[in-house]
Amino acid sequence: MSDLDDLSLLDAAAAIRAGDISPVELTEHVLARIEATEPTLHAYATVDADGARSAASAAERAVLRGDELGALHGVPMGVKDLFDTAGMRTTYGSPRYDGHVPDRDATAVARLRAAGAIVLGKHTTHEFAWGGRTDSASFGATHNPHRHGHIAGGSSGGSGASVAAGSCLGAIGTDTAGSVRIPAALSGCVGFKPSRGRISLAGVMPLSPSLDHVGALARTVADAAAIADAVAGHDPADERTLHLTDGLAPAQVASARVAVPGGWFQGLLHPAVREAVTETASTLVGLGVEVETVDFVGDPDVPHAVLTRILFEAGLLHRPAFSTEPSSFGPDLAELLSLPSPTPLELAAMEAAIARFSAQLLSLLGDYDALLVPTVPVPAPELGQRSVSFDTHTDTDTGAVDVEIEHVLTRLTSPLNAAGLPAVSVPAGAADGLPVAVQVVGRPYDDATALGIAALVERRSGH
Repeated sequence: MSDLDDLSLLDAAAAIRAGDISPVELTEHVLARIEATEPTLHAYATVDADGARSAASAAERAVLRGDELGALHGVPMGVKDLFDTAGMRTTYGSPRYDGHVPDRDATAVARLRAAGAIVLGKHTTHEFAWGGRTDSASFGATHNPHRHGHIAGGSSGGSGASVAAGSCLGAIGTDTAGSVRIPAALSGCVGFKPSRGRISLAGVMPLSPSLDHVGALARTVADAAAIADAVAGHDPADERTLHLTDGLAPAQVASARVAVPGGWFQGLLHPAVREAVTETASTLVGLGVEVETVDFVGDPDVPHAVLTRILFEAGLLHRPAFSTEPSSFGPDLAELLSLPSPTPLELAAMEAAIARFSAQLLSLLGDYDALLVPTVPVPAPELGQRSVSFDTHTDTDTGAVDVEIEHVLTRLTSPLNAAGLPAVSVPAGAADGLPVAVQVVGRPYDDATALGIAALVERRSGH
């Protein structure tokens, strides 16, 4: 192999297994890429070069001995700084944990290592994963790999930026309101959030336990599926994990039915994002997939309802420490934790809105194999930008509406966390050099079909 930059994760694993490249060679190449990109990208909170080199040497010896190799053997990967890593600094993106070093791995990290992956270090995250920007006053901002000064998305922003920049071959992240899919969409890679209960959250700092998911970021759909498959499965340490025996590989979808919901899902979109959905739908039709545009009323209160649930659940976790030591939190968290906790009436309205929206999604999926919707309504905003303006021109009205940036970023992803549905974000175009994406949403626990349709989109689109 002469150009290691072009290797996908699965290509790299196959080349290592065949003896065409060595884990040491590949790891050194990626560490050099980290050194070259980090001064401007800031995708890593911690780089464990010595640990990665030691693991790569051990992986190379295993190949030479002819040992049985895991699916990710010798592949250099990153881990979001929300997962515990034994002996490696884990800050959860917060100054409160700046010197924290866990004594054991999170279950997902342990399974990643057991599959043979080499952990390069910890990717940056918004503090406690509570934000869609990965723009930290305490640790610095992560920049979009396509344009300095623009956000990479969040809260798994370091992971998305690193995968897109080639400073890792894949990563695991968390997704509570879109935190895997948002950075994947804005940075230009694939982000996969499996169905709720597929992957253990043991050893992961919680944000909103009823919404938290573990997901994968990678260059291709097949790579993301392979990462998720390696870490999935029941875990006695997490009672929320399910006893599911099917694997997480893209299914063959020769005759699938896909719905493109209009209405709410099309309400506030950048023209390039709207065009990406239309072109992707045409792509699927050209591949023999039955695609229908359907009306979807939705509920304008749902994104706010999901963020309200996060405020309530995250508040229960962090308010006690904030009340005694507010200076140990960054400014974003201080602002959020200074907000009043939702009232019982607000919580009841929140749950009703989420239940209505989830029921609408499940009803629509009763007639189709998957949904095709945008991932993020806009390309990557600038760092420090606090709102996005949308043109509201209609036949009867001309004007603009400003929407707070966190509501924009999570608008099309957060309802899928509430419903627990599998979703795959796939690059689908660009707007003035910044990536845009679509997401394929599957039926509950039918992750394989969603991945299969996403793979069709990827193969045909060429992005």
